Amino acid sequence: MLKARHLTYTNFGLVEKWYEDMAKEGWQIEKIILSFIHKFKKAEPEDARYKVSIAPNEGSFSAFSKDELRDFDEMAKDLGWHLVDRTYNINIYKLDEGSQDSLYNDEKEEIEILNKGAKGELISFSITFIFFVFIVFSITSRFFSRDIFYSNYLIFMWPAVILFFLFNTLALGDHILFRKRNKDVKSISDIKFSRLTFSKAFVLLFYTPIILMILAFGSEFLLPNDGSSDRTHLISLLSTFIMISFVYFYRKKIKTMNIKRGEKKFILISMVILISLITNVSIFTLIDKFSTSNEIESQVVGDFIKTKENRSFLTESCDYYSSEKNDLGIKKTVVKSQDLAGNLFERILKNSMKRPYRAEFVKDISETYPYDRTYITSDQEDYLILYKNVVLEVSGNLEDEKVQEEIAKILEV
Repeated sequence: MLKARHLTYTNFGLVEKWYEDMAKEGWQIEKIILSFIHKFKKAEPEDARYKVSIAPNEGSFSAFSKDELRDFDEMAKDLGWHLVDRTYNINIYKLDEGSQDSLYNDEKEEIEILNKGAKGELISFSITFIFFVFIVFSITSRFFSRDIFYSNYLIFMWPAVILFFLFNTLALGDHILFRKRNKDVKSISDIKFSRLTFSKAFVLLFYTPIILMILAFGSEFLLPNDGSSDRTHLISLLSTFIMISFVYFYRKKIKTMNIKRGEKKFILISMVILISLITNVSIFTLIDKFSTSNEIESQVVGDFIKTKENRSFLTESCDYYSSEKNDLGIKKTVVKSQDLAGNLFERILKNSMKRPYRAEFVKDISETYPYDRTYITSDQEDYLILYKNVVLEVSGNLEDEKVQEEIAKILEV
């Protein structure tokens, strides 16, 4: 059975109690698949005793070898501490009855290892927080622009990024408070643990954006669409994730090498550079492949060449009509409802009014034409038309009767 709880430096004492409660119900902890996923096995109910011990398994450029870990585990076993599993510097043990409460004669050493690990996580969350500030600003500006009507990716990725940012912010604040609450603690037994990071809501806050990100990928690659430039971004994200995962899983082998710290740094940095180069080559190869396979088909409709454009779940279709003969270009977006069409119209209009050297030319000319709303958006014969659930972006002379006839045909009125 798999259960979700976040095991970290700020709550491991609560996790110990949780393992003991699960054992009483007939479920014994078997493995930590990830810090968020705990695997339990069915067993006879018992009053088991579990302990999470902080150990220097890994440092920035050092780690116990397999032999050193085996010796450490044998030492713990002699004291009645039987290893269940470990994750980074957190070791989970099941204790024999009457075993001592700590593997350390002096708990000061364990506290120092805990503080060092918690500080490392704090730095990591701080860096990630700064990164997410820029990501949130970037994707939020796109989510509230017209782009959401032309990309499924944004529909799912925006809430995913917001939730990840919230998760990271809460985790960062939790680590700061944890260090503040326990700055004078001398014993592990006196630590005040965090109930926030142990809660089900915190775990849900982690898994929900992951599901949304999967949907973002699936909506672009698996569901019908006319091709989207966001696929380039998704390919980049996927390749970057693969690169980070590769470095993460192979860094420990470098840490256990019997060489100087400087040489380990050189190997690790070289590996990151090499994988970055391979990843970038892969990205450009995949992008080129998708660009070739997703060539947009065009068809001739009267005097126009009709080309399918990107769309999202909010739109029924999006086509671009171009006519050299009439010196006319029309982008037609058919939206799911009139309300959504009005929303798209307002977003495009708002963007036009924000653009330098263009806002002063934006003018409502609805009374002149037989559509729901009509605006001129520049001094270069650019117009924006709303008719029922259709939004037209017109580049041409709207005063020309021939142009109006062509628009009527495209609107099917």
